[in-house]
Amino acid sequence: MDSRPVLFIQGAGSMHEPEGSGRLAAYLASELGADYRLVAPEMPDADNPHYQPWRDRIEQELEAIDGKVILIGHSFGGSVLLKYLAEGSYRKPVQGLFLVSVPNWGPNGWAYDEFAVPNDVGSRLPVSSIFMYHSRDDPEVPFAHLAHYQDHLPTVTARPIDGTEHSFVEGLPTLVDDIKSLPR
Repeated sequence: MDSRPVLFIQGAGSMHEPEGSGRLAAYLASELGADYRLVAPEMPDADNPHYQPWRDRIEQELEAIDGKVILIGHSFGGSVLLKYLAEGSYRKPVQGLFLVSVPNWGPNGWAYDEFAVPNDVGSRLPVSSIFMYHSRDDPEVPFAHLAHYQDHLPTVTARPIDGTEHSFVEGLPTLVDDIKSLPR
């Protein structure tokens, strides 16, 4: 049986910092096991990120994957992944879209146009299962940002998490369970 491709897009900042996305990526690779092939590229200029270089890197990674893909975006990486998918240029099947601690860059969030997704983002995404995870007391991205996406992604399964995690450096078992629950 072939391993299922999983593309993990990090949050802003170095993946290798103690609170960096690399710890979540390593946890996922370990917990998902040999049935999955997790790809977690280091994104360009992660300490001073811009949309276009990250978008281009995501597109490059996706071009190398055949068939259905599982996508995971953490924080800033999740918002870039959403915006890229909403552009509609990616045409291959997406089996699942999993977004962790994703900020809202629109006018009711952090109001930064370069990273904001369109208001009709839900109708622009490829058909797939969509899950979002957000700590109720996230110290970096306010919990209200999850509600924004719930309003704009009508098919999303929201998973509010008790606690103060943003990077989930000790892991996120619910995410692993949801990925494993996807049909083959």
